[in-house]
Amino acid sequence: MSGTSTDTTRTVLAVRNLSKTFPGQRALDEVSLELRAGEVHALLGENGSGKSTLIKCLAGFHEPDPGAVIEVDGRAFEAAATTAAAEHGLVFVHQDLGLIPTLSVTENFAICRRYDTRMLARVDWSAARSAATRALTALGHPELPVDAPVGRLPVASQTIVAIARALATAEDDARVLVLDEPTAALPEAEAERLFDAVRQVAAHGVAVLYVSHRLEEILRIADRATVLRDGRRIDTVEVPGLKVGDLVRLIVGRAVGPVGRERSAARAAGEELLEVSGLSGHRLRGVSFQVRRGEIVGVAGMLGSGRSELARMLFGAQVPTGGEIRLNGVRATLRSPREAVRRRIALIPEDRRREGGVLDMDITKNLTLPSLPRFWRGARLATAAERSTVSRLIDTYRVRPAAPGRLFRNLSGGNQQKVVIAKWLDTEPDLIVFDEPVQGVDVGAREEIFRLVDQAAARGAGVLLISSEIDEMLALADRVLVLRDGRLTHELDAAATSAHEVTQLTHFDSEPGPGSEQELAR
Repeated sequence: MSGTSTDTTRTVLAVRNLSKTFPGQRALDEVSLELRAGEVHALLGENGSGKSTLIKCLAGFHEPDPGAVIEVDGRAFEAAATTAAAEHGLVFVHQDLGLIPTLSVTENFAICRRYDTRMLARVDWSAARSAATRALTALGHPELPVDAPVGRLPVASQTIVAIARALATAEDDARVLVLDEPTAALPEAEAERLFDAVRQVAAHGVAVLYVSHRLEEILRIADRATVLRDGRRIDTVEVPGLKVGDLVRLIVGRAVGPVGRERSAARAAGEELLEVSGLSGHRLRGVSFQVRRGEIVGVAGMLGSGRSELARMLFGAQVPTGGEIRLNGVRATLRSPREAVRRRIALIPEDRRREGGVLDMDITKNLTLPSLPRFWRGARLATAAERSTVSRLIDTYRVRPAAPGRLFRNLSGGNQQKVVIAKWLDTEPDLIVFDEPVQGVDVGAREEIFRLVDQAAARGAGVLLISSEIDEMLALADRVLVLRDGRLTHELDAAATSAHEVTQLTHFDSEPGPGSEQELAR
């Protein structure tokens, strides 16, 4: 990074009259933006508002329409090539992280920082591993295995690797650090470590462009915020003194009520649907619980608690090492997702891009993939029936843009999630496992998704809701299960429990007293 003195009035990055037009869609319309030295500048807006398009224009992934001007320290550069951004000191952590899953953590670091070499141009792997370890340690995660392939790490750990790599690169002449949804997969404790690292980078004069749908963290870390809506800049505001409601009104143009305050009147717990007894695996150890029809059961736990492993076991994507699963009173041996689907189980996974949808298929194929047999008439696909179903799902779940032929990879994060949810709920499953359903989703889409969760339970499905959004989970759930170190430690009445209590129980074995070492450490 550059020197420690910071002139907070000096403009580092200036964007003027930036537009970007795709076939049939104007994603950005004359957007202007300025970032100052040493500031954390939030970029806010609903999914599809143009945030990711703006970032990809800065990175050279998209070429802006003619007339746009982009300057760093007063020097203009052409944004049509990916090398231009790096040459001008722009460093990125994109929403898709930009990691190569088949390479190790060390190799993913090295390809950005270049490989250290010894005599005869041989790679100095010891130095490369040390550099990766130092970067991860600086972010508070020295335990991550630097020799493991990135693709085998949980999505939260992958996010940490991408952030650490960007921050390590930022130590070398970075002028602007762009973080696109860096905390979407991170629990609160890991997010806190990231905030500290971001502040350190800003303190050295680097401008930070910070994209997040977690509005509470914007109030804590950002100095200013620019809001986009439908591809246009709505306003740039000073963040200190604002409340979440102020940001919500700027983002969606209206007030949004608290999630879950008006649960469906039809919701009532019925007969027992799922019984899990002594379930064990790589992380899980003897977990037992039940879910009834019409009931939403929340699952809370830190990274590594076994939450996602539980979801994979219920969907047949991971075979338990012990225990049993019973559906409608009958033992279920779930050895594959195909078997789980046959048993009317659906999983909305944590990693929607890698596990939830097929990136290079269009919206139509993604929406009908789980229910394709419905559209076969003999040896032919009933395309008219398929089109009718897709049109209904796009309208019901408010997928935008409403373009059935658009590739899944080209949708915003929130609209990808809507497609994933729509395709599974259309199969009318008995048991639905939602694993971080609103991760990286804007405030308006969050409201819609939680409404869909509630409606699924109202029609009689049993719902297991795994979420880091404790307040919203408590507002929606009937009961909450707390996982810690692979064990089920508490079962709580959601209506009689606070978010603070749940957070304490996921972090500590018992509630720490005032002034205790654990409490002071927080």
